[in-house]
Amino acid sequence: MRDILFLEDDRLLAQSVLDVLKHASYSIDWVEEGNEAADASYANNYKLYLFDVNVPGINGFELLEQLRRSGDTTPALFLTSRNQMEDLEHGFEIGADDYIKKPFDLHELLIRIKSKMPKTSPQYFAPHFAIDASTSSIHCYGEVKKLPAKEFALLAYLCQHQDCYLAPEDIIFALYEEKSISIATLRTYIKNIKRHLGSCGVIENLKGVGYRFKVL
Repeated sequence: MRDILFLEDDRLLAQSVLDVLKHASYSIDWVEEGNEAADASYANNYKLYLFDVNVPGINGFELLEQLRRSGDTTPALFLTSRNQMEDLEHGFEIGADDYIKKPFDLHELLIRIKSKMPKTSPQYFAPHFAIDASTSSIHCYGEVKKLPAKEFALLAYLCQHQDCYLAPEDIIFALYEEKSISIATLRTYIKNIKRHLGSCGVIENLKGVGYRFKVL
């Protein structure tokens, strides 16, 4: 399951929002047209919808109406320049959970998204080891350790693919977008994560192949 389906046709704004949300360790699918968003919503499960209204194809209002009629109760947040009271009222009437008028503060957007995301419990990979996406922390033999967002995203990705070797380039592309961090930076993240893991797990490095996480 992905975290957020993001519908926005303003590429500059979309990139700013993507940067903030990815830094907060959210997984996001970004589309620019309403019909693309409709296809994505039926093909995948998401924890939250973040929709602009005035987009090519079916608009955000029409899209959410369709989703609600189909029984989709995924939390939805509108992000739009349509700031008339009747627009706000209509957005909530068709099933929106929140409505943010452009321009907006990115930090406020992040706060609102966090409040609408389903509350999660720690995900256990062994009786003594779990990761908690809601707090970017690991639970190791009862001790809770909070990790920086990018390091937690990396550990969570390795945990989801444990016992498989993952190439550094593939990890970077999946988590941080291609070339957004260097392989040297990735190695630093790995080193820091190992220190936090202690006796709970190990990240192995097979030269020329990649990294693999294993619970101890």
